[in-house]
Amino acid sequence: MTSETPATTPALRAPALEPVPVDGCPVCTAAVTKREAARRLGSVVSLRSTNDVISQHPHRRATDAKEMAA
Repeated sequence: MTSETPATTPALRAPALEPVPVDGCPVCTAAVTKREAARRLGSVVSLRSTNDVISQHPHRRATDAKEMAA
């Protein structure tokens, strides 16, 4: 007797924690939209790329302005 294993598609593995976009930032908003599309399509490369955009996109902290004014 032969045993056949049903064909399955591998699950898209996302990191345990993904970068959080900054509210009101147009770059972060666009990246989140692209990230969700990549997740739906199962594109690991695009998912990682958009996570990199969100995590590496510079944003000023509220404390930065205070330090510059001093």
